[in-house]
Amino acid sequence: MKKWLILALILSCCTFNSFAQSPNSVKLVNAVQEFTQLMIHPDEAQLKKITHKKLSYGHSSGHQEDQASFIASLMTGKSDFVSINLNEQTYNVVDDIGIVRHILVAETNDNGTPGKVRIGVLMIWRDVGESWKLLARQAYKVPQ
Repeated sequence: MKKWLILALILSCCTFNSFAQSPNSVKLVNAVQEFTQLMIHPDEAQLKKITHKKLSYGHSSGHQEDQASFIASLMTGKSDFVSINLNEQTYNVVDDIGIVRHILVAETNDNGTPGKVRIGVLMIWRDVGESWKLLARQAYKVPQ
């Protein structure tokens, strides 16, 4: 059993290292990091730049937003992130599509009400040449 665990760990490290060497993959990692910071410190112009005009943004509650309503929620404080940690992240690039998964752990202050959240997130990014744009994001509840 121990040998299989060690082998799995080595293979996952090799997979991540080969992923990290691709310049396009590095751009995707950077885009996710930039997006995360924009959720904490929203900037309307930058949010519009990093998200696709056809954005589909799904919350774990089932609520859906497009690009305009997603940005408005952050700008008005309806959705307010104080801190965000992304755990168990995985990245996959297939042609011009980036698939990112992680567990988001955050402190929030939505509409002035402090809270904590721990959710799973699937993000679909599209490579548009010079940058990656978030095309879709779906959050889901994870067991506590």
